[in-house]
Amino acid sequence: MLRPWQALLLLAVLAFFAVSSGWHDLYVLTYVLLVLFTLSWLWARYSVRKLIFRRSSTGGRVQVGEVFEERLMLDNLGVLPKLWVQIVDGSTLPGHRAGYVASMGGRKRAMWRVRTPCRQRGRFQLGPVSAISGDPFGLFRRRLTLSASNELLVLPRVLPITQFALFSGGLPGRGKTSRRALQTTTNATSIREYIAGDALSRIHWRSSARHNKLMVKEFDLDPAVDVWIFVDLNESVQAGEDEDSTEEYAVTIAATIAVHLLRQDLSVGMIVNGERREILTMDRGDRQIERVLELLAVVRSGPGPDLKEALALDAFHLGRNMAAIVITPSNSRDWHAGAQQLQRRGVQVAVIGLDAASFEEGLLSDEDSLALLEGAGIPVLHVRSQDPLTPILESGPEARYAQRR
Repeated sequence: MLRPWQALLLLAVLAFFAVSSGWHDLYVLTYVLLVLFTLSWLWARYSVRKLIFRRSSTGGRVQVGEVFEERLMLDNLGVLPKLWVQIVDGSTLPGHRAGYVASMGGRKRAMWRVRTPCRQRGRFQLGPVSAISGDPFGLFRRRLTLSASNELLVLPRVLPITQFALFSGGLPGRGKTSRRALQTTTNATSIREYIAGDALSRIHWRSSARHNKLMVKEFDLDPAVDVWIFVDLNESVQAGEDEDSTEEYAVTIAATIAVHLLRQDLSVGMIVNGERREILTMDRGDRQIERVLELLAVVRSGPGPDLKEALALDAFHLGRNMAAIVITPSNSRDWHAGAQQLQRRGVQVAVIGLDAASFEEGLLSDEDSLALLEGAGIPVLHVRSQDPLTPILESGPEARYAQRR
């Protein structure tokens, strides 16, 4: 296959010999090659014109473990056919293969689907998409960008737990009790007959019409529990690679616990010490679930503050009737004093310890380190590589020992 510069060199040599020798056949061959060269150049320019590319997907977000599906369409709006068109996709999503090679007639459409299992969380780029085509002789190739890039956010996996049993005796705070609130809250639980002095805003008109008498709404007290989740992503204590790593286990556990507690109408905040110190302020509801998942989708381990420093920096956020959940693979004991100090201040502290030695060969396991916290009355949940996280989080510390028997 000749390259353009080789064809030009051949054309120049033929023209030189045709002029110097005056041989008629060389003139003819020179003209034929010149026409072929010109037509190939024009063909290559036309080959990527009047192409329209469209992509439609299930959305701009997907979770780890789900399948991201796209439907791709390429339209040839020209009358003349395209002998070959190669679609090149510059996506950064691992395993995403949206490339395509087609031969298209005039005013024809090519359609194909791409299904990509998402195994890695993060923010990825879809596109840009380019079309490459050329002349039948392979002298020229043209490349044209058909669409710009879009963003896809792959959220961390959230396990479907029905309860979280790490704290003995349940989480601190008032919780939902049978006592009724005198003021209006977000938790309307029942109705009763109207009593003189009840506010008109509390009347439930639909029930009043059904019972043919005035009925008012009753409200439960709001939950008073604030939960802070510390996710230790300092790179010096991480072990394992890819999905089987302490980093991914910590993110999955943090996302699962946070979503579960937020769906129980609790207030949750999050502190991550990874590439940089990230603080998600306390809030509740679906909006906070989105913020938690967006944060955990992009955090990475890095040379941020260690756990001892993080607990010292952020201790002022915590007070009485609060809970702190520390998720860490660290077997160092230098951060224990910070956890015990929080406990002495009335904060209910719990630790989820990832056994780094089970994620990477050559590391020594130090279970005595976390045993010191258990001796101080701090509940500790041990998690090893390949452990089933759902039953462990639901059953608490007893699950690990039950599975060993």
